Order: sequence, then structure tokens, then C-alpha cells
Amino acid sequence: MISKKDIPLDLLKTVEPIAQANLDLIQLKKEDNTFYCFVETDINAKNYFKIFIDGAKRVGNYDKTKYTCEFKPANNTNAKQSIGQTSLNDLGEQFQNWISLIRDIHEIPSVHDDNFVKQYAEFYYNEFKIVDEDADNSPFDPNQQDYVEIYLLSLTNVINQSGDKLSETEKQELLNDIKVIQSALPTTTKSQVMKGITKVFGKLYKISKTLAKEIVTEAKKHLIKNLIELGIEYGPKLLEMFSKQLQ
Repeated sequence: MISKKDIPLDLLKTVEPIAQANLDLIQLKKEDNTFYCFVETDINAKNYFKIFIDGAKRVGNYDKTKYTCEFKPANNTNAKQSIGQTSLNDLGEQFQNWISLIRDIHEIPSVHDDNFVKQYAEFYYNEFKIVDEDADNSPFDPNQQDYVEIYLLSLTNVINQSGDKLSETEKQELLNDIKVIQSALPTTTKSQVMKGITKVFGKLYKISKTLAKEIVTEAKKHLIKNLIELGIEYGPKLLEMFSKQLQ
């Protein structure tokens, strides 16, 4: 897979500032034959922006002095993908316009959204929001990732043991959401991790306020037990945040 050193410097200087300023919305996905492939942090979204290494494989009448890009949605009036070639100067503007469009789509209320889950998740995200200056562009450090992993495993165990308090569909949806957070933990910013976790809280709260409190309380008990067994003191900043869950 390509690394930073394989990317032309002019392209790096054009794309990186825009990408770094929007890591709450997009993330890099490694894909063959791309300098960059950006997708939304929302796992249910299918939008993307790709800048190809070899555009000859994607378009006819290939001009090697230009960059080949493919992105979805194409624009405000077309939700399908668009592919073409562009100069470096125009590419930066195109990328910024695509991000602005994605942000507009994300922020506009829709009947297609589950607004109950969205509002509950936003409430808990604001409660737990990481205030670190690098929260939107840096991951948790390895030790913090271990703590998050232990918490997610604790939450998974309690959901698995919830019996008929959750339907199988609800249970599998929650467990899948947790698996996504776990698998992306090493490559996800602090803010994105917390958004994922608080979305799980939002779904639980919508199902049942009483059940949500019961599940997160039991998960916290499992967490503290696991930390004691591992000889980890209960007190790091991240874990303190979980102590006020759904109160």
C-alpha cells in the first residue's frame, strides 16, 4: 500500500490541510491504485472521494498531466458517482466542495434518520466529549486504547447476557456497532471513538431507558472487575467519563 513518501509533494500539500480539518467527517481508507481514498466516518454511508495513481485504468483519453478523481455524490443535484480528470488547483477546490456537500447532507434533518437515536447520541457525546486539543485528529494512545477495548468487551458481554430483554435484531445491531468501533480503534480519532460509543448509548436509550441504565451499570461493574484482575487502577481520565453514563 502507498505511504506518504509515495505521494507527489504538491498533491500532499493540497489534500492534507483539507483532510486534516475534517477528520470528524471523513477518514482515509487504504485502496489499491489510489493516492487517497476518503470515506465518511459514518459506517452506513457509501460516499467517497478517490484520487487515483494510474488514471489510465479508470478513464479514456488519459492525460498524465492531470489527476483522475472519482467521487460520490457528484454534486447537489446528482447523488451518483462522477469520474474525470482535473488539474491540481481545481482538485483542491473539488475536494473541498465534496466535503462541504457531505457535511450539508450530514447536518440536514431527514425523515430517513432515526432522530430519537441521533438526539440521544448527540446528548451523550456532548456529555463525554473529549476536550483534548488533538481529539479531532489523533487516536487514543495505546494504553487508552486498551482501556476502551476492555470497556467495549464489558459492554459486549452484558448485551450478550441480556436474554430476552433485547430482541435478536436489536442485540445484533448493537454488537455490530461495537465490533466496528473495536476494529477501527487503532485508526480512529478520539472524537470518532466517542461518537461511536455514544451512538450505542443512544440506541440503548431509545429501546428502553430503564434497560439502558441496567446494561451500562452492569458493563461498568464488569469493567472495574476486569481492571482489578489486570492490576489496572480505576481512575484514568477516559474511564472516569464512563462513570456518569446514563445517570
